[in-house]
Parts: sequence; structure tokens; C-alpha cells
Amino acid sequence: MEKTKDFVKRHALERSLQAHIAKTFFVLTFGVIVLFASSCDTVDDENLNHLLQAEETTEATSSTATVTDAQVPVDQPIGPEAMTFTIDATNREGWAYFSFATGDVVEVADAVNSEAWDIGFQRTQVKLNGGISGPGMGSVVMLTETTFEAVTVAPADGYLADTEDTLGIVPQSEKGWYVYTGPPAHWILPLEDRVFVVKAADGTFAKLRFVGYYKDNENKKDSGFITFEYVHQPDGSPNF
Repeated sequence: MEKTKDFVKRHALERSLQAHIAKTFFVLTFGVIVLFASSCDTVDDENLNHLLQAEETTEATSSTATVTDAQVPVDQPIGPEAMTFTIDATNREGWAYFSFATGDVVEVADAVNSEAWDIGFQRTQVKLNGGISGPGMGSVVMLTETTFEAVTVAPADGYLADTEDTLGIVPQSEKGWYVYTGPPAHWILPLEDRVFVVKAADGTFAKLRFVGYYKDNENKKDSGFITFEYVHQPDGSPNF
């Protein structure tokens, strides 16, 4: 009987110990799980914050780059525009005057003392506002065997002004801007390989080529209407 009591007591003690061990194991296991979960949450939060910061930095950098790119000026130099003009030079007694600055005909009462004009036309003759023709700095360099587009800079020297002996743009066939074909047609035709770099009355530069001498250039009818193409550089630069 005494043995039975001892057995029961020992068995109850063992069960109590097992339950304590199980409880302790559970508590320790739960603690580890909680700690691990907490650690994982912390790592995830840190990773998330890191990712968010990186994303914000990337967006800010992209935004800044876009704004910067938009503000960078594009290097597209724009030169003076080429213009074409036809002037009525049919008057054999008077001159028609043109201003590069205004791009139009100007009325001049006293050309020798006026700086309002740059270049004058009378039939095949062309004069400049300089030398004996006017008070300006008008003078010219004739460039041969070239094209209008190829002339991008005004020559540094070699300019000729109108004199008592001849005009700067010589009014003779093949010596200046045109060729006279003679009979039977008697046409006046511009020399296509010649470009004239002109100093205007104010010293600014223009390049000029003659396009035609007729109101109807295709059929060579109504002479004395001179058509020319020009580029004027108003800022004083020699660059076209």
C-alpha cells in the first residue's frame, strides 16, 4: 500500500515536471518567435524606409535632370536672313536708292550728302554711298568663281569705293556684275559666279548677288528692273 502511494506521488511529480518543462519550452519558443518576428519587422521597416528614400532620391534626381535639360540652351546659331528685292532702275536720268537697314527703296534728294542710302541703281550702273558718290563708308569687293552660299565672312581688305575714273562695281560687260550678249538679242545677264561684299554707308557688311535685269526675267522682257539677293549683317560683324 505504501509502495502504491509512493508510485502515485512520483508519477504526479513527473507529470508536474513534464508540464513545467513543456511550459518553459513554450515560453522560450514563443519568445524566440516574437523576437524573430520583431527583428524581421524591424528589418523590413528599415528596408522599406531605405527603398522609399532611394525612390524619392531617384525621383528628385530625375526631376532635377529634366529641368536642367530643359534649361540648357541649344546651340543653334541663326544668321541674317537672305532677302530678294527687285528695284525699278529704268530711269536713265535719275537713280533709285536702296537701304540695307530698311530693306527698301529710300527717297533721296541730295545723294552726295545723304547717309540714308547704301546702294544706287541706274540701268546697268550701280554706285555706293562712299568715295565720290556719298559721305558714307560705301565700298565693295568683287569675289569671282564662288557662290552666294559659300561666302560666309566679309573679306578683311580689298574694298574699292567709287572714284572719278570708275564705279566700285564696274559698269562694263564681264568687268562687273553682268555680261552683255550683243546682237541679235542684246540681253543683259548676271554673271552667276560673282558675289559682291559691300560696306554699307554705316560700315556694316552685306553680301549681294545679281539675279536678273528684267521685269520678266524668264522671257527677258521690260529691261531695267534689277533683281538682287542680299544678306545684311546689321551688328557690324563680318559674318554672314
